[in-house]
Amino acid sequence: MNQKGKLNLHEFGIYNYRGGGGSAWFSPALPARGEDMIRSIKLCEQVYSEFGFDYIGGFIFGYSGRHVDHITDLLFDRSNPEEMKRANSCFEKLLKVHAEAGYAPYRINTGFMKQVAQLYGPGQMKLNKRIKKALDPNGILAPGKSGIY
Repeated sequence: MNQKGKLNLHEFGIYNYRGGGGSAWFSPALPARGEDMIRSIKLCEQVYSEFGFDYIGGFIFGYSGRHVDHITDLLFDRSNPEEMKRANSCFEKLLKVHAEAGYAPYRINTGFMKQVAQLYGPGQMKLNKRIKKALDPNGILAPGKSGIY
């Protein structure tokens, strides 16, 4: 939106930062403490750099003030198969290093839902499956979403 309140698509230009329009949002939830925010930034910067990507991110504070969402965007060229492979590996490593640090994403793209569901452990998965079975006994609503079939 511009300063006059008129909608436009200017902000979508970020998706051509590298060309090819690829984007994968990585958003771990963290305690609202400076040391956790700095730790997550450093983890992201290290992983993005390792795979040849630029760190782009920021934070959104939860309304309770007890947590923050670290919103980062992995921008890549979808028309370049090698870069697509690196982006996938980069995202996997972002998940791994954040899980090892005790942080898990609060949302995830469909390609990584099963991996993220496993981060929360078998107890949470069992509960999720029970709820899914009770609400959707025929498995027709979003099959496979969040690792539940």
